[in-house]
Amino acid sequence: MNAEERKNLSRLFVATLLNGCLFSLGTMQDIIAKKALGALDWQIALLAVVWPVSNFFSIWWGKILERSENKAPYFFLVAVLGRLVLLLTLWVTHFWHLLIILVILYSFNALYIPLQNSMLQRAFSARVRGRVFGWMSSITTLVVVLLSFFGGRLLDVNEGAYRPMFAIFGIVGFVGTSMLAFIRYTNPAKPVVKEPLSLSGLLLGPIKRAWLLLHHNRGFALFELSYFIYGMGFLLIIPVIPRYLVTDLGMDYTQSFLAKGVIAQLGIMLLSPLAGRLHDNRHPLKYSAVAFALLALYPMLLLASSFAGDWSHMMVYLAFACFGVAMAGVNISWNLGSIYFAGDEDASMYQSVHVTLTGVRGALVPFMGLGLMRLAGIRAVFLTAVVLQLTAASINWRKCRRGGKGCEGE
Repeated sequence: MNAEERKNLSRLFVATLLNGCLFSLGTMQDIIAKKALGALDWQIALLAVVWPVSNFFSIWWGKILERSENKAPYFFLVAVLGRLVLLLTLWVTHFWHLLIILVILYSFNALYIPLQNSMLQRAFSARVRGRVFGWMSSITTLVVVLLSFFGGRLLDVNEGAYRPMFAIFGIVGFVGTSMLAFIRYTNPAKPVVKEPLSLSGLLLGPIKRAWLLLHHNRGFALFELSYFIYGMGFLLIIPVIPRYLVTDLGMDYTQSFLAKGVIAQLGIMLLSPLAGRLHDNRHPLKYSAVAFALLALYPMLLLASSFAGDWSHMMVYLAFACFGVAMAGVNISWNLGSIYFAGDEDASMYQSVHVTLTGVRGALVPFMGLGLMRLAGIRAVFLTAVVLQLTAASINWRKCRRGGKGCEGE
């Protein structure tokens, strides 16, 4: 790294440490909704779609970012509306209160993701970018692990403590996100083209731009296809996990958070720097193929745990351990893969397309998982997820084995 990159890195790591508090929400929100707020199964499924559906509007954020040379003000926007909004959890008494707060938070996180991608693209060279993000993932995950462990113990003693805990997360996340506005760029992208913006251009322009990216960049389109299939398998499981852990297996807060928030995060925490280094030297299609194949072990072991009797808790812990190992790779690819396909262009629109497609599948798939559980049982959900993960891995691996357009550049 050059001197400017090292300076940016120190600021980025402090911001990442603070933002880690916010990302622990994902390991807590469904268990809290189920146990503290008495959410029904269909409400848990609704909670599961909040993040991906909020992401649907990311291409509009991406279009705005693509036209903006100075992106620093948008970090402040996210800090206020996507972080401080958690102060409202102090008054949460019902599932719907929590849902509304999370809708606001995740809607602005759909801006944060492409904004972060553009920052990483411009602040760090390609030779170190994967390693930088790998260490960011490890720092974030360390915070998530600690908060999940101690948060679970705290909630077992005082179930209502999630309200001040979430409010503190919002304040700390506000500080961490605001810090990112002060990072200076050393690798500017191509000049921004600012065409006149009409009403139709504002509404339909991002959709047209997204279509053109997928149509003309076939490697990127294939990358998105495999991620769409992977994501279906990933999202099928999310709404059934609280039911499986809390109702079927009788896990308490400590045990549930140990599985989801500690064991599942250890692989990400320990292996993300290595995963980032490997990503720097491999094509995104081949890299994600291996990650998807490893992730198939997660639903396989959950399926096995349903037959394990007295050993079911141990099998669940093993399943989440495999989840963490695989997600170290998936997380790197999910966040950085689009930068490869963007080339010299600003990566924010590419990542926005990637994020928006998570919203498309996220609007339906969690309810499909809930419906499949009702019709065929929870084992059918786990088995379907295995098939989808292996299908996504196969698509990318076969393309790279054949070579040609879309997987060249090894």
